[in-house]
Amino acid sequence: MGGDAGADLDIRSLFKFVSYWNPSIMTDNFGAAEFSFELPDNLTGWRILVMAANEADRFGLGQNTIKTNLPTEIRPALPNQVSEKDDFLAGFVVMNRTDKQRTLKVTIEASGDVLESEASPTSKTEFLSTEPYKRYIVRLPVIAAKSGEISFKISAGDSLDTDATVASVKVLKTSSLETSATYGTTTMNEVTEKILIPEQIRTDVGKLSVIVSPSAIGGLENAFKYMRDYPYICWEQILSKGVMAAHYNKLTPYIDTEMVPWEDSAKITKDMLLSAAAHQAPNGGMAYYIPNDEYVSPYLSAYTALAFNWLKRDGYDIPSEVEAKLHDYLIIMLRKNVFPTFYSKGMSSTVRAVALAALAPNGKLTKDDVLRYASHVGEMTLFGKAHFLLALMDVPGTLKLQKTTVKNIMSHINLSSGKAIFSEAIYSGFSTGDYSRILSSELKSNGAVLSALLRYSEGSVENAQSIADIPFKIVHYMTQSRKQKDRWENTQENIFALNALVDYSTVYEKELPNFNISAMIDNEVSGSANFNSYKNEPKEFFRALEKDDPGSSTHIKLLKNGQGRAYYSARLTYSPLLPKNRNINSGIEIKREYSVERNGKWVLLGNKMKIKTGDIIKVDIFLSIPAARNFVVINDPVPGGLEPVNRDLATASTVDADKATSKYPGASFWHSTDEWMGYGYSRWSFYHKELRHDSVRFYSEFLQGGNYHLSYTAQAVAPGNFIVMPTHAEEMYNPDVFGKGSPAKLNVIESK
Repeated sequence: MGGDAGADLDIRSLFKFVSYWNPSIMTDNFGAAEFSFELPDNLTGWRILVMAANEADRFGLGQNTIKTNLPTEIRPALPNQVSEKDDFLAGFVVMNRTDKQRTLKVTIEASGDVLESEASPTSKTEFLSTEPYKRYIVRLPVIAAKSGEISFKISAGDSLDTDATVASVKVLKTSSLETSATYGTTTMNEVTEKILIPEQIRTDVGKLSVIVSPSAIGGLENAFKYMRDYPYICWEQILSKGVMAAHYNKLTPYIDTEMVPWEDSAKITKDMLLSAAAHQAPNGGMAYYIPNDEYVSPYLSAYTALAFNWLKRDGYDIPSEVEAKLHDYLIIMLRKNVFPTFYSKGMSSTVRAVALAALAPNGKLTKDDVLRYASHVGEMTLFGKAHFLLALMDVPGTLKLQKTTVKNIMSHINLSSGKAIFSEAIYSGFSTGDYSRILSSELKSNGAVLSALLRYSEGSVENAQSIADIPFKIVHYMTQSRKQKDRWENTQENIFALNALVDYSTVYEKELPNFNISAMIDNEVSGSANFNSYKNEPKEFFRALEKDDPGSSTHIKLLKNGQGRAYYSARLTYSPLLPKNRNINSGIEIKREYSVERNGKWVLLGNKMKIKTGDIIKVDIFLSIPAARNFVVINDPVPGGLEPVNRDLATASTVDADKATSKYPGASFWHSTDEWMGYGYSRWSFYHKELRHDSVRFYSEFLQGGNYHLSYTAQAVAPGNFIVMPTHAEEMYNPDVFGKGSPAKLNVIESK
């Protein structure tokens, strides 16, 4: 029944890759069986596979192929995606599958996020004279009005037969919302936050707002949103996302679930645990991308065991075999030197302290095991010292060493009137030990210190008195550390900061608040709210951006009446008018070149590029860094009209893909130096990539200072005028270290 649309204009809309599956068909006494099914609307070839088995476990396999055709056939020839304001020619291939010449009436209609004008109507009808078994392409000029989707309906036929089908194209944003925020907490009657609004922003979207909550856990929606929507994937990020999803379920009463829905959060955590074995190397350690012994990260392994403890505490079933092998690896790590050569003594001691904190709650350590590392405390970072203290509190007979370790930690404190910051000097560099390679940061260390001190303070009255109000002052620093952002910098900081704030809430938010608070924006009252429980949901006050806002200065004021502590975040949500037409170097310099093949040679294209459908484009990305960088990702958006050539697919041309390594035009930036390090140059270069329809991404763990070159090829598949968004590189765990290229325009004309 393959695709018989008939002349009644039934529209083909059901497209599947698997049309029928039946796991249990009984044969008759002669071994024969019959079955029937209705094919979907695809006009294509189908392969039928049949596997048979009898009671004696004898198996047989048979296969055949069928094709589904129509006398009139329509196939979409559309770009994979477009961007706002792109204008392109939506194409459809029409074929007369009869042995006679026919005149077909072809109608195309566009709807959805499409701009209609005299030059760009949303529908057309034409009569097409077609020869037997010949393909013709019919096009409709289309302008993408805004982000969303453009839908197409096309029909072609005559009195003999008519085919009709539907198709769609996604419209991507060329500008997206950005949020700047400042966070604070106060017990005073009044607090004011000043806000400077950038110039050159859109005023049809965005807002000024303030969110107030009586709990430190409140107002963290965007931390969950950040983790929920995090685009890059390695084991650390998968694990952290799973832990954050578990926190989401645990803290549902404290957050606005309508603002940040996460329907599959429980499944995220369970799927993460199920996938753990796929990231575990044979020696039991964990790796970021490839689970081989040579790629095992000691810190990632210790962090994984620590996260398993958190999830086990919350009632999740940890994969026992993975955990057992992981614990064995950590025990070996405590007794032998299994660290890579770039680990300094301080890095090794710090990671071993995390391993001790992970093993101690599982009864895997004795007093002698932890005492063995007492002499190494001086080498540990604050992050390591905090975890050494946590390990001590799970091992009996270590009270004296606990006090000594607390004094060591407290010696790093920097106190102000409202903040407590634990800081240290960590030497950075490839030869002396670069602590960023174990994902160290001051905020992350302060989160670990807060959790350790909170637990220590609950041990006795004396302990609590020695800690005094330090935990609150650390929280004050941590909430302010987000500055103009609505989340912390990276996955590690979000995880350890959130854990610390949860620990703080359970200790310091036992007394219910009872206060009224009013919010004023530009000296106008935006609203008020009463809080009588730390479980009250946050309250948001806001106003939309106005035409006079760009470049102006304003303020948000909170007036508080009653007792209790108020937590707040003042926010500015806005969208730039256009991407900046220049390169940005904030620690990383990145450039991108497009070249097209002409007469066997590559010709460099400028910012206003003109090519033809079918052309092969070589994309070269040049990245330069003055010093070592960690976990750098490059995201290169693919404009509408182009499609990356993936040589891993059986249908891809390896000849076209290999052209990315061909000679370079004379004016190419390639000739600026002879010291380019290419993809896969070593483990300490870019060695993982993802080719998508909308972007190409390259990943690394560590890059030494120098110059890096990456490339891929793409083919022009659809005519039109497309915007080319800037290429972007950043340190995933330190995104303020980044580089951005400049935008460009791409004109694809139809090849004759």
